Amino acid sequence: MPRFKKREKPHYFRNSHMLKKIILFTYVLVISLMSLLPASALPIPRAGLFPHADKVVHFGIYAVFTLLLFYTWPLRFTGKIKQFLPLLYVIIWGTFMEIMQEVGGYGRTFSHLDILANILGFFPGWLAWKWFSGSRYYQAEKRRA
Repeated sequence: MPRFKKREKPHYFRNSHMLKKIILFTYVLVISLMSLLPASALPIPRAGLFPHADKVVHFGIYAVFTLLLFYTWPLRFTGKIKQFLPLLYVIIWGTFMEIMQEVGGYGRTFSHLDILANILGFFPGWLAWKWFSGSRYYQAEKRRA
């Protein structure tokens, strides 16, 4: 009896882990560039929507960063202690970006409140990952892989 071949995925999806890495690193590159561009070059209103609106943006950007870290390397960040490694990455990268803004001569300034917003952004990203990784969709995706 002839055996049927398992239907192959298109070549660009064969290695979904590589695709996840590409998405994560592209995201990091984009937020890094946006962090280092002069504020006048960014597509945002100068007055802002409300006082400290940029802190909400930092919060959201680092929530997505955290979620992408967990999604890209789900097994690397399992366990009671290891699940908080992305928090260390968020602290290091967020602080590095703020230091680069200050010393880079890009017309941007260092802000402790931006670093705090980056760090606090970890928690909704972590909670979103907890919810997503327990969802039926993700469990079915893991079984298919």
